[in-house]
Amino acid sequence: MSDARRAMDQACTVIESILLTAEEPVTPTRLAELLEDYKSNDVKGLIDALNEHYQQHGHGFAIIQVAGGFQLATRPDMASWVRRFHQGRSQVRLSQAALEALAIVAFRQPVTRVDVDRVRGVNSAGVMQKLMELEMIRIVGRSDGVGKPMLFGTTREFLIHFGLNSLTDLPKPKELEELLAQGERRFHEPDQLALEVGDGGRNGQEPDSGRDANDDQSPAALRHAAVPQTPEDPDAGTVTAATNAPEKDDNRTRDASPTEPRVESGDAQEGAAG
Repeated sequence: MSDARRAMDQACTVIESILLTAEEPVTPTRLAELLEDYKSNDVKGLIDALNEHYQQHGHGFAIIQVAGGFQLATRPDMASWVRRFHQGRSQVRLSQAALEALAIVAFRQPVTRVDVDRVRGVNSAGVMQKLMELEMIRIVGRSDGVGKPMLFGTTREFLIHFGLNSLTDLPKPKELEELLAQGERRFHEPDQLALEVGDGGRNGQEPDSGRDANDDQSPAALRHAAVPQTPEDPDAGTVTAATNAPEKDDNRTRDASPTEPRVESGDAQEGAAG
């Protein structure tokens, strides 16, 4: 084995050991500083060699690039096994409201809390505070508007949590529309299946799936979070639900009542008497 090959293998071993013990992604610059004889651009080639070795020998992990650095991570197809092993451990879980607010900050940063409220149509103070506690967002400055409100942006922890190398990895508006459209189709597939199998499309009415029209888990709710809308009256939904309810036909009910006597014309009454 040549000296160059031996040095390269040694460098790969060092990188592997560092990433195995690192709690956060390690930047190429930091790795180059430790290796001394290699530059940042050379580190990428060493990591590619390691990943090729892992793939050829069927290892259950790989080196990924996230938040501007490198990190050892399990393969996506091992997710179910890893999840089963770590079942019961505390994990960062975001509510639908938190995901909406975080999406607005991510796509529109820097953004004020009032802007987040305007898009969501509700007060987001508690949600924003929770996101700051989870280190998903941070204060990046102040606006030049009245009162100089604080501006919020995402953090490095946000990139790590969602497996992004940088904010440029976020889906573009066109890609986002396609993803939301696909999600809506999958979301409504159970209703369509029930319509075809259960009622056979009778009278063109869809069966009640029991899902609330305002269910926050629907892709439409995500579109509402990502697209600015004018805040609506909170009571409007109640009024609409009441006015959209099917009205009873009082005349038809009265005619069908078996207890109401039928009134006949005078000629019919005389004919019956004769």
